[in-house]
Amino acid sequence: MRTQAVHPPDGRTAPSVRRDQFEVFFRDHHQSAIRYSMRRGLNESDAKEVAADALRIVWQKSPAVDDTALPFLYRTCRNLLLHALRDQQRRTAAETRVQEKLAFETDRAADDDDGHRVREALDALGDPGAELLRLLYWEGLTAAQAAVALNRTEQAVWALASRSRRRLARILEGQTHER
Repeated sequence: MRTQAVHPPDGRTAPSVRRDQFEVFFRDHHQSAIRYSMRRGLNESDAKEVAADALRIVWQKSPAVDDTALPFLYRTCRNLLLHALRDQQRRTAAETRVQEKLAFETDRAADDDDGHRVREALDALGDPGAELLRLLYWEGLTAAQAAVALNRTEQAVWALASRSRRRLARILEGQTHER
């Protein structure tokens, strides 16, 4: 049996509807994708490049271009971000990394104590727990969306979130040793 292409009632073609949907998706999530990468260590220029590449991949590979594509966007950003960070580390000399770290620590010292403590605690928590908490609380993803972004089940995300929150609380209380 052959199926016919379904056209919207207003006479537009399916590709033009998809393009319109992508334009809305792009407007709604482009800046979020840039901020996601910048919060994870990329400079603004590299973060814009990662966001553009991620959105291009969403356009090419996502079957639906609406809010259901959001977890796919974050997973793609994360993968591209990891590649960009690895490339950046290969290009950066040890001396430059030390200087940047000192400058970063100086900037962090000027921040308020609570924000500084939370960022340090998240850094000490490590992946994947820290990444999950950032996705849930900073990026505002639901557990289901975070599960897709991290390529885990929703049940695994809930368990990891629970363990990570407990570990984060212990770290913030100064109890960094593990059981």
